[in-house]
Amino acid sequence: MNTARSIVKDILKDVEKRSSGPRPDCAAVNEFYTKLRDLEDRVFREFGRGIPREYISKIREKLGDEIIEALDPGKLGSVFKNRERLQLVYKKIAVLIEQHKHALKVVQKSLQDVERLGQVQKEMVEFQIENVQELQLCEQAVARSQMLVDILLAPFEKAMSRIIRFLDAKQVEVFLFDEDRFLTNELKTDGTTFTYNKQQQEDIHDLPHAVDAPTFQEVQETIYEIPLFVEDLQIGHYRIKCSRADDFDRDRWKNDVDFITPVAARIIETNRNRLHALKVYTDDLTQLYNKRKLNEQMGRLFKQFKTGRKKLFVAMIDIDKFKILNDTYGHPVGDEVLKQVSLLIRDGVQYAYRYGGEEFCAVFYGKEQQEVLDAMENLRRRIEETIFAIAGLEHKITISSGIAEFEISMNAVMDAIDRADKALYVSKEDGRNRCTYFDDIKDRYLADAGRLRHKVMMFEEEREMMRQEMEKMRQEMEQMRQELAGKKGPKSR
Repeated sequence: MNTARSIVKDILKDVEKRSSGPRPDCAAVNEFYTKLRDLEDRVFREFGRGIPREYISKIREKLGDEIIEALDPGKLGSVFKNRERLQLVYKKIAVLIEQHKHALKVVQKSLQDVERLGQVQKEMVEFQIENVQELQLCEQAVARSQMLVDILLAPFEKAMSRIIRFLDAKQVEVFLFDEDRFLTNELKTDGTTFTYNKQQQEDIHDLPHAVDAPTFQEVQETIYEIPLFVEDLQIGHYRIKCSRADDFDRDRWKNDVDFITPVAARIIETNRNRLHALKVYTDDLTQLYNKRKLNEQMGRLFKQFKTGRKKLFVAMIDIDKFKILNDTYGHPVGDEVLKQVSLLIRDGVQYAYRYGGEEFCAVFYGKEQQEVLDAMENLRRRIEETIFAIAGLEHKITISSGIAEFEISMNAVMDAIDRADKALYVSKEDGRNRCTYFDDIKDRYLADAGRLRHKVMMFEEEREMMRQEMEKMRQEMEQMRQELAGKKGPKSR
């Protein structure tokens, strides 16, 4: 488009140069003077046989009868008694007339060319103005289309910020239908911050009725409510507030809103679907991934681990004495502790998940053993040193953890998680507020397991002996019952 505009400008410069500027060479001037000399030679030849009558007529026509009378030999006296001199005067006058005639013809043609070029220049200027306007409109359309593409490809928060800047909006509120076609306040923003699903229950009655056609209000600010449609299905509406400046162009601003709304609707709906998908895998309280997400991601990591390229570790984390804290201070305090501890866990480990209750899971992929142990020890120390200020009280929190490494011989993800759980149990048993690596307590655990198996076997033997004694007692009681029934017998009449 810039090339097109440049071409038009070059054409106009050329027209202007040709119509008003000097000739690039002397060819036309030389041609003009050559023609004058030819005319002079022709006239001289025609006067070779005297003064032609046609020139007397031309002199009379151009200069008038007075000149003819003045040239009468009788009136000129002795000056022109010589006929040759008189003929020379006629000849010169005739030459001047012919040359003048030719000069007028050339000037008229030049004026016509100039006029024609001027008209062309005028038309070209008008054409340029028209084309420049069209080019500007086309460039604006391309720029707006590019803006839409950029907005669609941008992350949600950035896309909404660009939409709000484009509309010069003071505030945007989005009301979307839920599954039961009730409106919910999904988003409220002043252009810098965004909140999702934060509508309080007591505020639900303040939600407006669904808007299915654009509405416009103007007081000290302009409020425009417009439906949001995605593929001909209304998903809700949004309300845009804009301050009214002195130069506020309502129609232009309304056109901008109508232009951007289909894209805004698509972005809002896509983001809501994304948020709903995240809900399936996100713990509502801590905003960490949940156990379902752990199982899916661990499945993928386990497959990569089985290739033998990188190591894989898992750590089970438990908040010490959390039940006592919950029972003493109440569930709100317990929930706040879970949220604050979750933030520290998220910052301290590679992949963090809420496993359930006060238990969390951390996964390390592509790390060496010492890196994992250091990360878990740093996390434990950081939580121990943090003062948890909640509801005006300060709480000291500690965690215990168990760590295990995946082995090629394992068949499932749960094999390593079970080992980490066993190591966690040892941390609790040894006094809490510590990290235990499964390999360090493997022999101890196996010995404990052996003792436990021995106790179980002894318990099974004792239970069998008790079962046999109870069966013997049951048989004796049955025999006694039968004997008593036989002694009584039927009553005689």
